[in-house]
Amino acid sequence: MDGFSCRGTSVFTLNSAGVELSRGYSANVCGMSANFTVPVEADVAGGAAVVRICLDDGGMEPDITYYLCKRYGHP
Repeated sequence: MDGFSCRGTSVFTLNSAGVELSRGYSANVCGMSANFTVPVEADVAGGAAVVRICLDDGGMEPDITYYLCKRYGHP
């Protein structure tokens, strides 16, 4: 896998206090765009308050690098 042209997507759910509930990762995509589905859990009353989605380098924890993140939900 070419580390310069391959990327992954990480998805995190957070509760209302900003505590991470779960995370999931897409398959890596190299040299093109792709649709993906990443199942994540939010096992708290009312579900997750925030979902955070990050473009990453396709690496594995703990060495993954996040390039761009977007939060959806309550601030």
